[in-house]
Amino acid sequence: MATNLSDNDHREIGAHIFEYIQELLAKDGDKATITLHADHMRSLDRFVISQIECPGS
Repeated sequence: MATNLSDNDHREIGAHIFEYIQELLAKDGDKATITLHADHMRSLDRFVISQIECPGS
């Protein structure tokens, strides 16, 4: 079920997910795995898109 979050909320959540992924990779290396729900994927997508559109932010 999708949540009603603003684009900014999605971007902030996506940034946290991205940081978490980096931590997992640093800790577990090639054995790292993660399961994302659709809402997490949407947030991560909006974060990545915001970084492409506004690099350095």
